[in-house]
Order: sequence, then C-alpha cells, then structure tokens
Amino acid sequence: MTLAPLLQGGPGRPTISFELFPPRARDGEDTVRRTVSALADVSPDFFSVTYGASGSTRSASLGLLAHVLADTPVAAMAHLTCVGASRREVVEVASDFLEAGVRNFLALRGDPPAGAADWRAHPEGVDRACDLVELLQVVERRRLALRGGSRPVDEGPLSLAVAAFPSGDHGSDLVALRAKQDAGAQFAIAQVCYDAAEFAAFVADARAAGITLPILPGVMPTTEPARLLRLEQLTGVRVPRDVLARLEAAQEFGDAARHREGVRLTTAFARRLLDDGAPGLHVYTFNSAHAALDLLAGLDLGARTPAPPTPAPRAAAPDGAHPHHHAALAAGRGTR
Repeated sequence: MTLAPLLQGGPGRPTISFELFPPRARDGEDTVRRTVSALADVSPDFFSVTYGASGSTRSASLGLLAHVLADTPVAAMAHLTCVGASRREVVEVASDFLEAGVRNFLALRGDPPAGAADWRAHPEGVDRACDLVELLQVVERRRLALRGGSRPVDEGPLSLAVAAFPSGDHGSDLVALRAKQDAGAQFAIAQVCYDAAEFAAFVADARAAGITLPILPGVMPTTEPARLLRLEQLTGVRVPRDVLARLEAAQEFGDAARHREGVRLTTAFARRLLDDGAPGLHVYTFNSAHAALDLLAGLDLGARTPAPPTPAPRAAAPDGAHPHHHAALAAGRGTR
C-alpha cells in the first residue's frame, strides 16, 4: 500500500504508525517479531523500519521490512539515509527495497556514524535529504523504464516522506523542509517532542512558509526515565523535568505505577496533539509493544479498523513524475 494518498486525503480518523528498528543480533529477531504481531493486531496504518548509519543494518532492515510485508496486512516504510554511501550504493539499496515490495520511503540525510564528530558527505554521494528525495524518484523512473514504462496495476506509485524538527531553530529547519517538499516529498514525520504547543507553533510556521505537507508528530511514550534521558543525549531535545519528577515520584510505588503515570502523561500529550489538528501519531516503540498499546487504549484508539486500501490505478502509470511540489528520527537533527 502506498501511503501518500492516505496522509494527504485523510482516512477520516487519526493515522497511527509505529517505528521499529532491526535487531542487532539474531536473538533479537523473535522479540521484534512478537512486537510486530502485537502491534499489527490494532491495525496501524504503517510500520517504519530504521536504517543504520552507513548502511550498517541494510540486511537486517530489509529482513524486517520483508517480514512486515509478508506476514502482516500493514504497510511498510523503509528509512533510507545518505550517510557514508555513494549515489550508486544508495541506488542499490533502494532497488533492493523496491524489489522486496517496499513502496514507501522516509528519506533522511542521517547522522554521523558513531565516533564521528561531524557529518561529511561521501565524495560521490548526496548530502541533503532533498537530494535523496530526487534520487529515489530517479531510481523509480529507471525501474519503470526497464519495465516498458508501466508498473503493475496493484503496485501503486512511490510514496516519499521526510523528517521535520519541531524543536529548536524553526528558520533553518523550515528552509530544509521546504526544499524537501519542492523536491517531491509528500508528507513529513516529526522528530520526538514533548510539547503540543511547540508542535502546533512549528506547523503554523511551516504553513506560513508555504509548506503544505501533512506533518505527523513523533510521540515517545514517557514511561522509562533512563531511555528518555538517553534520547535527550542523542537528539538534544530536552525531556521536561516535571515529567521526570512525576515518574520518579511514581517509582516509589513500583515499576507498574511508574508505567501507568508515564502512559497517563503521554496520553494527555497525544490527545492535545490530536485536538490541535495533528493528522495522526507516529509512535517510537523501541521494539516494545507494551507502552504503545497502552497509549492507544488511553486514547480509545486501541480497537481500530484498517484504513481503506489506496485504489490501484486502472491503467499503467506514467514514468514517475512526482506530485506538486536506531531510531532514525529520534536519533538527531542530522536527518535534515
């Protein structure tokens, strides 16, 4: 299923999506598959699968995407970055994903590999997410050309998403987001944030800058203080200290009490996002279903019906003209 029409037209209800990361070791495969199964039971609109720096999880990412596509009815989105890769290598990875049946991509510049202080483009690569958006469209056009200029009627067009950053300097982030929109991106997924008013202000600034893309907020269940603080180190997005204080106070009554308080806080935040007009929620799961499912239950979104499938084109599609102009999004601002 291709996602852009769903996000752009709206399914008549908030969309729900979950971010997963490929297991680092074989013994993690069973865990992530159990998580996928549990989350698929609530009929999310899509799973996104992260992609490690310099292609370090290429095989594992492809394996998890293939599992989602083959063993669940849920659409899959592949993260793809520019880090440490030539254009040829990016084309090879994108082609592998396309051949596996992936029709949805999240195009990211990506963060520097571990141990690298600065982001440096490959001398034969691309160095901006907007360039990656354009390159993916080139890959799709070439693929269609090899098929005689048409795609199978049940395949659907390519869907391209990009990152957005509601925290920090809106000026530079909005310039980058506008460039991604102009390059052909169709919707955006926001980096984690904890302030609904901040997200609403970012969206308002984006609209004033001529950015019309649907923007999904990224939501991190605030149930585990250590994970939140680690995420703060990675992203630079400060966890509200009152959230940490409430979790600490609840911890005096045990882990279950702390979990309940974290879910309560996240539910209130997510409800405010939806009340303010967010088109849906993109939930960072860290490969655990428990908090994500409790969040949906708190929002009365746990018993959902699947969105209607995107209608397949009746005739062969043209050759890819784009429409008008570990956790990768949680990992940092380098995904511009």
